[in-house]
Amino acid sequence: MEVLLFRALKSANIDDDTAAKVVEALEEHIDMVVGQANKALEAKLDGMKSNMDSMKMSIEAVNKGVDVVGKGVDQMRVWMIIITSIIAIIAVLGGAATAIAPYMK
Repeated sequence: MEVLLFRALKSANIDDDTAAKVVEALEEHIDMVVGQANKALEAKLDGMKSNMDSMKMSIEAVNKGVDVVGKGVDQMRVWMIIITSIIAIIAVLGGAATAIAPYMK
């Protein structure tokens, strides 16, 4: 682009120094505008990264909660097995006592 602009200025009878200064000023302006646009985009990206980090932390917290609930469920299963076993033993003993009771008299 710079070469085309320089040639256009030369064809308009602008001397070399002035044409070079115009091209340099335009380059600086473009760099500044692009830099400002990039800063805005970088700020948006930083905001999105922050949001993603927050979401990641939330998901990790939920996973820890699920793990705690899973451990609680596992403990409940153990207690259910124990209680069911005790009830079964009592039922067997009760049945045996009922069967033996008539002979005890």
